[in-house]
Amino acid sequence: MEYVYTFNYPPAQKDLWILEGKYLFCQTLKSKVLLTKNNIPCDTSIFIKAKIDVYHKDSDFDVLLEKIKQIKYQYSSYKVIYLKNEQNHEDYQETLTWCNQVSKCIEGKNLMREQDHTLAITKLGDEWIFGYYYHGVPSWQKYFKKPYTFSNALDLRLARTVVNIAGRNDMHISLVDPCCGMGSVVLEALSLGYEMKGYDISKEISFKARKNLIYFGYDPEIVQRSAIEQIDVKYDCAIIDIPYNLYTPITHEEQCSILRSARKIADKLILISYDYMDKELLDVGFEIESYCVVKKTEFVSFERKIYVCV
Repeated sequence: MEYVYTFNYPPAQKDLWILEGKYLFCQTLKSKVLLTKNNIPCDTSIFIKAKIDVYHKDSDFDVLLEKIKQIKYQYSSYKVIYLKNEQNHEDYQETLTWCNQVSKCIEGKNLMREQDHTLAITKLGDEWIFGYYYHGVPSWQKYFKKPYTFSNALDLRLARTVVNIAGRNDMHISLVDPCCGMGSVVLEALSLGYEMKGYDISKEISFKARKNLIYFGYDPEIVQRSAIEQIDVKYDCAIIDIPYNLYTPITHEEQCSILRSARKIADKLILISYDYMDKELLDVGFEIESYCVVKKTEFVSFERKIYVCV
């Protein structure tokens, strides 16, 4: 089985999209359209705009139509769309004609509104593709409404992305956020299906994080009150948005202590930091595997550094 993905991202987050693609799709993304054998649910990434499960491919459109006819696809109600992509810029009227030709090969009610199924055709290079269509759904948006948060909490879009980088769509990987705050990363990991634990040294913050978990139907015991130095369980990967002395007073030595403890409790580390921490990571025994800088917009100098360490 093959799959077509189309992507979209703000210019300031192109490097973040590439970094996520390296771990989620196990390849370097160079285009906003991708044909791959990696099956990633459409709502996994904030950057996935649409997905096609590829049923048929052919360089000849008429041959493609014949393949569709032979299978005798049948749906209660459906529509056929043309999925635009940056490789081919087709005339809109032509795409309507192609969709109409494909529709004639499928049994069922062809409805443009309130249909049960959506099928798609597209063209990548010289090859026509037909399959089942999924539109990206921003499922992480529901966590905007969590009861407790604070102004410097990790953006939910970034939280989901670093979970994807850490987990690589492998649900056997155990994740931990030892400085979890109100639990943004924990919630995103749980919603994606990962085994996840959260810890926070603050009694008040860990209490509110558990309230957030309860609000969304998760076990509150997933978050515990504990300093990272007290964690005695080993995890596959830690995700740390390191405190940076704005709302949470912390010294440079305390930051280094967090990194030393992370080296003990996890085989890998995804570090989010406002400062460059290359030397500090190397000093505690991590190797920097990948790295990128993330800005909110291309016009704002405020930025975060994302380190992937082993």
